[in-house]
Amino acid sequence: MKSKHNIKILLEKTIHALNNDEPCILPTDTFYALSVRANSSLAVKRLFEIKKRDLNKPVPILISSLNDISNYCDTSSETLQKLANKFWPGPLTIVLPLQGGIPKEINNDSGFLGVRVPDHSFAVDLIKDLGQPITGTSANISNFPPSKDINEIKSTFGSNISNYVDIPCGKETLSSTVIKIDNNNVIDILREGPITIDDINKEIS
Repeated sequence: MKSKHNIKILLEKTIHALNNDEPCILPTDTFYALSVRANSSLAVKRLFEIKKRDLNKPVPILISSLNDISNYCDTSSETLQKLANKFWPGPLTIVLPLQGGIPKEINNDSGFLGVRVPDHSFAVDLIKDLGQPITGTSANISNFPPSKDINEIKSTFGSNISNYVDIPCGKETLSSTVIKIDNNNVIDILREGPITIDDINKEIS
């Protein structure tokens, strides 16, 4: 286990890298994430290149609280508030109507944005200290499985990544559940993970 001093140094180093538009590998409660500043078009383009991801496939962002996306999305929905209060921080990604302020590469200009508060202290502290959201796509080449093995990830990306945060991920064994809430508050389950459809329906019923 790393000391508080070492954690602080890692945070400072990672923030410096992100502010220089460098992609970083970060731990979350599910799997390692490939992260850049979500509001940097240059960094997001670099992420897609490194991950070899189709530009038509959006990537989610990680936030520390709903307040982080008040400039991007309408957060007043009662359904959103209920789900966020119950399941955040945790493995639930919520796709919301986007109002603006995010590079089009993040979401393929789709008009929606996937957001999540991870249940991992390093990730949340990083977002708070950075003062802005980061991307939360899994640290893998597109269409390959996500990983909790930092050495495997280093082998995959090598020198394309300058900053690997070697702190263990959380205990979740599945990628986050993904749901979409449209402008009419209609919920669509896009991917079921640790949080089940029944869990969600129970909370909003």
